[in-house]
Amino acid sequence: MNLPWYVTALGAALVWGIHYPLVDFALKRISVFSVLLLTVLPVVLLMPLFLRDLAKDLDVVTALPMAERGAIAAIGLTSLSGAVLLYLSIAGKNATLASLIEITYPVFVALFAYLMFRHIHLNTSVIIGGLLVMAGAGLIIYHNQ
Repeated sequence: MNLPWYVTALGAALVWGIHYPLVDFALKRISVFSVLLLTVLPVVLLMPLFLRDLAKDLDVVTALPMAERGAIAAIGLTSLSGAVLLYLSIAGKNATLASLIEITYPVFVALFAYLMFRHIHLNTSVIIGGLLVMAGAGLIIYHNQ
């Protein structure tokens, strides 16, 4: 199945729209660690189905230069850090406000894509949209401290 990128992106937004309130609900009852464990559990359970792919990927990664290995390894650290910070934000306030602030991440994606890889994906509409997102986040923070 080859869906257009914007359909899968909207699908992801829909799933995150379900996921965040569920996390909010769970964090009022169980620890951040347990919520993180529930997040990774499906991956662990499905891992045996993808052992061949994992072995191939391990061969590819071990053949990469050390700097590229580090960049790939950083995925795990950034994913864990981002999830913990998001869950702490949800626990500290609520899923709606946390997600409305977290949605500023595309601005940081553009910044770090340039800083780390010299990729530039900007045009006028992207810059204006990013500024509006940041202004909206500032407004939300100002009125909900």
